[in-house]
Amino acid sequence: MADPDSSTPPARDPELGFPPPGEVLHRLRTQRGMSLRQVAAECGLSVSFLAGLERGETDIALERLGRLAKVFDHDVGSFLGFSRGRATPSLFPREKQETLNRAPGVVYRVLRSPELGYQVVTGDFAPHSGLTEDLQHEGSDLIMATRGTLVARYNGRDHELRAGDCIQWSAGHPHTFRNDTDEPAQMVAVLFSSLY
Repeated sequence: MADPDSSTPPARDPELGFPPPGEVLHRLRTQRGMSLRQVAAECGLSVSFLAGLERGETDIALERLGRLAKVFDHDVGSFLGFSRGRATPSLFPREKQETLNRAPGVVYRVLRSPELGYQVVTGDFAPHSGLTEDLQHEGSDLIMATRGTLVARYNGRDHELRAGDCIQWSAGHPHTFRNDTDEPAQMVAVLFSSLY
């Protein structure tokens, strides 16, 4: 039986599926160089309450958590490290990702999950291959060349991407990809809309 006068906070159940809010508060606050007094002034909660939360001595109601998250430009879900996500990781084995033959020598693999809100696409480009048509869709794209050299053509202008280079754009303008080299190339794209 626990000693009611003990100053040690009770052990937290790791199966709750989210990190302790006080630990998140402490990490974000120190990253931004903020004092507890500054955070308290912005969210309308007391310094003593926030100090107790950081020490794990108190719990926080959802409305208060929302006000606290807003101080750090988060909503409750992103403050706790997830948005519409589950408490366990999702595994997407390569063999279960959809494979699309986009053009001769161009193979895409598409990772989609209802809780993501975005899609991740890997594209393998054989030497001297490329998409045969321009793409144009809603949202924005973030593309990184992960192997070789690719040419990303956006709105009529070519951009050479070498392994490690990254480009981001509004996907509403015409864009396409090609590999002009004698070596294979690969890219990873994050599409902030559902295309495939």
